[in-house]
Amino acid sequence: MLDLKLLTTFREVAQRRSFSDAATALGYTQPAVSQHVSRLEASLGVRLLERDARGVHPTPAGELLLTRAAALLDAARRAEDDVREAAGAGRPTVRIGAFATLAGGLLPGATRDLRARRPDLRLEVKVMEPEDAIDMLLTDRLDIATIIDSELLPMGVRPGVEHVHLCDDPLYVVVGNDHPMASRASIGLEELAGEGWLMPDVAGTCADSNIILRACRDAGFEPDIRLAFDDYPALQGMAAAGVGIALIPSLATANLRADVAIIPLRGQPPARRIGAVVRLGESDPAVDHVIEALRAAARSLPTGRALTAVA
Repeated sequence: MLDLKLLTTFREVAQRRSFSDAATALGYTQPAVSQHVSRLEASLGVRLLERDARGVHPTPAGELLLTRAAALLDAARRAEDDVREAAGAGRPTVRIGAFATLAGGLLPGATRDLRARRPDLRLEVKVMEPEDAIDMLLTDRLDIATIIDSELLPMGVRPGVEHVHLCDDPLYVVVGNDHPMASRASIGLEELAGEGWLMPDVAGTCADSNIILRACRDAGFEPDIRLAFDDYPALQGMAAAGVGIALIPSLATANLRADVAIIPLRGQPPARRIGAVVRLGESDPAVDHVIEALRAAARSLPTGRALTAVA
């Protein structure tokens, strides 16, 4: 009989092609990971992993087990949920890792939708960066990870997962209410070449700065950056104080200040692609319901000048 704990460890090593990377993801020591794999191989009587100059890779038997691992682990998790529910000790639960602006911009609406359509469903949320969320998804500590993608910095698809598009998240111009352009119905990005700029830190964990820099360069200028900080409420506050202007994604306008104006860009505005990541072959209806609720919440977001009225 397969030990699911050992199977989880094997899957991490096989997918990452590294004992040390698997140990980091699982929170184990490297000797413990090696021991888990050895015990699994001993119980099956076959060699599952080989090491050579290129690193660690599955044997043919290991490849076969890897293709079955996701279904086996998912079935075990679902059986646990079903047993708890039948015993009245629990209810269907979906664990989601959400980056900050999605947590504030999409999750409230999605949660309202889920409470109406699936009152039996429990949603557990962890706010974290996309890469960390995918790590937890691959170690069965999350059911959904959320990511930010763009043409400039496409997020590669790791083995064992698949990406599902949720929505496009356009960027809007944010200026103080006393800015000369505050009453404009729209702005061309090239008109902002002479402004001071407030933006996420280029060296930080937020990918949005790269999208903004690319858009400015495509418009023919390098932005004069007055403040680089990975906090959209802080950027709004500095815009309100007249320090500069910012481009802020629509998901970051959930808590909009009353002393700023949000103005759409003319033409095709720069945008983030927002996605969900699930395990390959995921078939849990509860996960599908959460993804659809996130999409529905995205469709109901206010756009353009309507954003100002939300403040």
